[in-house]
Amino acid sequence: MKVFSILAIAATLIIMGCNNRTDELQQQNAALQSTNEQLSKDLTARDEYVEKVSDAINDVYTSVENVKTKEKSLLKETTGIEAKKKLSNEEVRAELLDRISSIRETLSNDHKRITELQTKLASSKKQYTGLQKMVESLKQTIEERDKSIADLGNQIQGLQGEITQKNMAIEQRDSVIGDQHRVITTGYYITGSRDQLEKMGIIKKEGGFLWGLIGSTTQLVNGFDERYFKPINKVADNTIQVDGKIDELVPKRNQYYYSTETGGTHSMITIADPDKFWKENYLVIVTDKPDSSIAMHD
Repeated sequence: MKVFSILAIAATLIIMGCNNRTDELQQQNAALQSTNEQLSKDLTARDEYVEKVSDAINDVYTSVENVKTKEKSLLKETTGIEAKKKLSNEEVRAELLDRISSIRETLSNDHKRITELQTKLASSKKQYTGLQKMVESLKQTIEERDKSIADLGNQIQGLQGEITQKNMAIEQRDSVIGDQHRVITTGYYITGSRDQLEKMGIIKKEGGFLWGLIGSTTQLVNGFDERYFKPINKVADNTIQVDGKIDELVPKRNQYYYSTETGGTHSMITIADPDKFWKENYLVIVTDKPDSSIAMHD
């Protein structure tokens, strides 16, 4: 009976020990599952974090590459302008500078995004050395692009100054050429009766016999007043219409170079060869009628 009691007690102890071990194992298993779940969450969070940072880095990288492409295009255009040393107008310069301003604004935004990434990585409990190096490299690239774009803007500004000076010189030269062209292509003429023109000191008779009554010639007076004469474009205007009948042209022109026609109270000169007709820059048309439109000058 005692032996039976001892065996019963031993069996009870063994059963209780097994139960305790089972509870301990169950607790350990639960702890391992909890740890595993936490590790899975941590890994998922880390992967999401790295993915977000990587996406942000890729976005900035793409932006910088676009800036490089735009910069190359601007540099090519600026080089072409510099070679020609001429801008068509102020709008071209303004358009280039606007594009540079847009690029610099993009770079400024990229600077902000890089700064945010650096702050984000620095505040992280874990250190992501690879990501930090990528961000730092991108930051340096952006700074290089920013400086390059700034230099390009200064180049365009300086080039515009040179071009402005050159364009001013060209305008001055064209103005001088224009003035010279007007001088070359402008002739002067006056009409009136012989008596009227002689009194005005425009023409006089020279040579001949019997006090100039026979064989004399009509000539321009030296130092005549040019203000009485009317301008005419020697190239564009091939006809001159006058009042009355034409008696004489002074200085004389070869009749191969022009023709005259009289109709009623008016006459017309048609110039056939302007170059030869206008070898003398001043023309006096002597008619049988005085010109009432001539105003006497003091």
